[in-house]
Amino acid sequence: MPIDFDAVRKAFYGPPLPSPLQQLPTREEILAEHQRICLQVTRELGVDPSPAAIGEHGSLIGGIGRPLTVIARPIGKLLRLGPMPLEWFDHPRARRTWNGGVDDSAALRERIEFLEQVIRSHLAGFPNPPTASELASWIECPVSLPRGAGALYNIFENISPGQCARMLSKGHFSVYEVARVIIHSEARSPELIAWLHQFAVDPKQKNLDDPDARRTAEPVLP
Repeated sequence: MPIDFDAVRKAFYGPPLPSPLQQLPTREEILAEHQRICLQVTRELGVDPSPAAIGEHGSLIGGIGRPLTVIARPIGKLLRLGPMPLEWFDHPRARRTWNGGVDDSAALRERIEFLEQVIRSHLAGFPNPPTASELASWIECPVSLPRGAGALYNIFENISPGQCARMLSKGHFSVYEVARVIIHSEARSPELIAWLHQFAVDPKQKNLDDPDARRTAEPVLP
């Protein structure tokens, strides 16, 4: 769908996005928040925002006749937003292990091999990195760790959406478990949070048999 520029401008002059979020932000709200933050930063630095076409000085907010506002990144990757609360991932489809559990030796071996790859990719040189079995237990029960544990933050701040999706298909974890450990890790990579939010369902929405709810909750696995 095309961007509703009137909605962007309305959001820009409205209140900022709350933290933590109370609902999934629209693309228009993200654009408005990005411009609001950029304008605040330039002013705090004593920089004139006009040449960069920021905020009301550019076409996105100021409209026709203003210099063109250039947004260099995809909208979903503009802001370091916190994830929705865990309740948004606490629904039957997210609780399901999407590619089967680890009840057989082949699935368990696939999980361990995948987590070993994750550790090699994101914890190389990290002091006392966890084993694959330890990392699996952290994902299954992260409350036993201090918030923002360094190893978890390092993994999820740098993991790609594709590799995180393989947490479901090859790691045999549920969306709920992955959401819980991401929230616990305090990682806020825009790419990661955008990936996670595709599975978020408003807890006030009770009927997951609704087609729109099903599309929101069903992940696309690689």
